[in-house]
Amino acid sequence: MVKIAPMLGAIVTSPPKGNDKKRRGKSKGEKSVTEPKQQHGELLNSLMPITPPSTKQMTKDHAKHEMRRATEEWVSGRITTKEHKAVHERAKHVMSGKRPEHFKGKTGERKIKGPR
Repeated sequence: MVKIAPMLGAIVTSPPKGNDKKRRGKSKGEKSVTEPKQQHGELLNSLMPITPPSTKQMTKDHAKHEMRRATEEWVSGRITTKEHKAVHERAKHVMSGKRPEHFKGKTGERKIKGPR
């Protein structure tokens, strides 16, 4: 029991006065929280309503997806290099902000096979 008492004194007593300058002062609360019901670390814009993407943005996203899909199809051997390049050209046209119907290059679309 005697051996524990000196250790308790070392833990309970405060550090020397010279070390107080190195300590940071107490904070007065979270500075980044500016709105009621905002949690610590939560961005303010996450509370604002989300607007749906515009038609133009959806078209660009679709073009990016088609480029990825065409590359997967090309790697697996289901489409030719010519068709792959055509898909990429159309997608680049759309992603540059131009309208899809104004594309003048080769479309690369397959013809429907079968009796007509």
